[in-house]
Amino acid sequence: MGFFIVGLVLAGATAIPLKWELDSLANIFGLSEHSASPLAGWILHVQTALSQTSAEFPFLYYGTDWLAFGHFAIAIAFVGALRDPVRNCWLYTFGMIACALIIPYALVFGGCADSALVAIG
Repeated sequence: MGFFIVGLVLAGATAIPLKWELDSLANIFGLSEHSASPLAGWILHVQTALSQTSAEFPFLYYGTDWLAFGHFAIAIAFVGALRDPVRNCWLYTFGMIACALIIPYALVFGGCADSALVAIG
């Protein structure tokens, strides 16, 4: 449970500095528009999108702040399951349901990723 809580906190923390993270990733690996791998192309595509978004529509980052907050709040809820697992057994069920719902959620709402991959390819 401690590992799960730490994972939630780290996932939330990485949702805040997205532009900086992608800029750092591109710099660390020395990526440029001439990079050959599909992964490099995808990272550069996302980096470009985030740069344009931050320049033209910075208010959209408000959503990533709430994404991070949601991860932190759920991590706090699981502290109860860590402290008293029997009394808070519903949190384990909730966690398993939430994890299982990731797959259908991605299949239903992940369609926008297909159009982005076509744009790269």
